[in-house]
Amino acid sequence: MLLHFRRRAGGVFLRPFSSAASSVRSLLDIYEDAVVSGEIQEDPVQVQALQHLQALQDQLVASPPPPPPPVTTDPSPSLWERLRSTIAPAAAPSSSREPNGPKGVYLYGGVGCGKVTTFLMDMFFDNLPLQSKRRVHFHKFMLEVHANMHKLRQEGHVGDPIPHLTADLMRTSRVLCFDEFQVTDVADALILRRLFSAMIDAGSIVVATSNRPPTNGLQRVLFLPFIDLLEHSCVVHSLEASSTDYRKLKGQAQLHEMYRHPLNEANSRLFYESFKTLVNNEVVRSVKLCTQGRVVEVPHAAPKHKVCLLSFPDMCDKPLGAADYLVIAEAFHTVFLQDIPRLHVHNLNQTRRFITFVDCMYDKKVQLYCAADAAPMDLLVQGTSSKHVIDEMFAFDRTVSRLLEVDIP
Repeated sequence: MLLHFRRRAGGVFLRPFSSAASSVRSLLDIYEDAVVSGEIQEDPVQVQALQHLQALQDQLVASPPPPPPPVTTDPSPSLWERLRSTIAPAAAPSSSREPNGPKGVYLYGGVGCGKVTTFLMDMFFDNLPLQSKRRVHFHKFMLEVHANMHKLRQEGHVGDPIPHLTADLMRTSRVLCFDEFQVTDVADALILRRLFSAMIDAGSIVVATSNRPPTNGLQRVLFLPFIDLLEHSCVVHSLEASSTDYRKLKGQAQLHEMYRHPLNEANSRLFYESFKTLVNNEVVRSVKLCTQGRVVEVPHAAPKHKVCLLSFPDMCDKPLGAADYLVIAEAFHTVFLQDIPRLHVHNLNQTRRFITFVDCMYDKKVQLYCAADAAPMDLLVQGTSSKHVIDEMFAFDRTVSRLLEVDIP
């Protein structure tokens, strides 16, 4: 692939060219347009990431898709074999073995990089001229994996579910783009280690954004075989050195309107006034939302205007998860969350639920209004520094960034 330089005021753009992709507009052209229009600030670290995405786009356009993987029907296994098929790791590909297709791209960056990774993923996915592609938030993808495994068991399947899941994914999605790729659950780590091995062996391409590099996952020890696979099958690019922190571009007046603190009478009044303004005289009532056989109750909702009011205890003190939060995010474009206390790392379940709640709202581009006891940076009360606590503090950094960014419609 040839590269040439086109100079413009304020920087240099590297443009990759290939005859196969000549009819597809360059991602760097789109990026330059965004810089000129003032939508983003030019950043050489972002340009380097786009070069990796452009190279992948060119290879995908030029190469034919792989044949669908065969689905083998196993003879009825023993109880031990059925258990082992679910939790035992598949043999990880050797690090010397080349992926069955172009390498994917794994972009990561800490707090302040969320808007950057989302913008880069938007450009790549929207301009990839393939039908066999899918973009999905990692939370939603894992919910679908668990639901499909449950369906196979209900249908009487007793063999290894991974080949069936792989075949279904490859039929519809040669390229899988994941937003907010992160693994915090041991069971998910064990399943993904086998599923992604099979997918990549079958020629699937993974493009992912994350807030941390593959080597620093929350379940790193259990995930080591997959880490090797991911690093071998993807170009890993850090956006940590990006000079643009998009949190600093938010207007402080707008932030103050969306996030009220501390919890006092004056802020409560302003918080409810914002809610009443958006409800616009609609009668507020209780609604029930269904997801995966569960019912999620929203006690204060204005369905016509797609606005609701929730309390932190209802959302984070009860045993709710990503599926419950996503059904709320799909039903309402504006969510008010009140009574957010200071969080303590020793109450991990509460903290994890709040992290997941904010992630789900952010993924669905929900406008999130908050009434909290402290500013985002001060919400988490730090105590001991055990391994689990350090991991949660790292994950909470992303939540702080989301609270500063989530009001973008």
